[in-house]
Amino acid sequence: MKGKKRVFLGILLISFLVFTLVLLGILYVIKEGRVELYKYLFFTLVAFILVLMLLIVSVIGATFYLVFSKKSNKILSSFIANFIDLFYPLVVCMARVLDFKIEKVDQSYIEIKNFLFNKNLEKYQPKDVLILAPHCIQYSGCKFKVTYDIVNCRRCGKCQINDLVNFKEKYGINVAVVTGGTLARKVVKDTKPKVIIAIACERDLTSGMQDVKQIPVYGIINERPNGPCFNTRVDVSKIEDMIKKLLDGG
Repeated sequence: MKGKKRVFLGILLISFLVFTLVLLGILYVIKEGRVELYKYLFFTLVAFILVLMLLIVSVIGATFYLVFSKKSNKILSSFIANFIDLFYPLVVCMARVLDFKIEKVDQSYIEIKNFLFNKNLEKYQPKDVLILAPHCIQYSGCKFKVTYDIVNCRRCGKCQINDLVNFKEKYGINVAVVTGGTLARKVVKDTKPKVIIAIACERDLTSGMQDVKQIPVYGIINERPNGPCFNTRVDVSKIEDMIKKLLDGG
């Protein structure tokens, strides 16, 4: 398993241990004052901790199983995906307490999601594939805005919008450049894709993956040589490789 996957799962485990210690501390305080209430809460807490521990161990075990197994398992993948979505806020909170970079947590989250995506690849028609790219990938000095309508690109080659247009023409897939989550959701609603290749920074990718749960999303983190949200870039070879996998069924 790549190190990135272990970051999210490791912080999740630490969060559980800290949460358990806090609850036990609260129980100890209650015991000193009200014994009867303590007995009731003690058994409730033990049951809760055992269930939560079983879930976390199951998720970690299922993840390792999928890593080393050559077979796909949609039920396990869905279970893991829903679990990490549910506990993402807790992991982020604990990461802040530990003074751990949230960007690293998001990278780990995206890595797990992409891993599950690759484990359940299917074959799609070109019309069912959508590439969503951020507007910051366009050359900042360009006068021809390609937001939503990428055909406005003049193919000057100063940014990678030209590459995305090439993919659209070569493979017949849908491509859209969006300014944020609101426009992204509109594009998804209008095009009704069955699978999405999303390009964005860690924060936007994580948010988007959580918003679109009914559609498989493969996330590609953009490159930011000029800082965030300005003349960003992307590894176009990763995009084309994924397009081919989706059209060929893996």
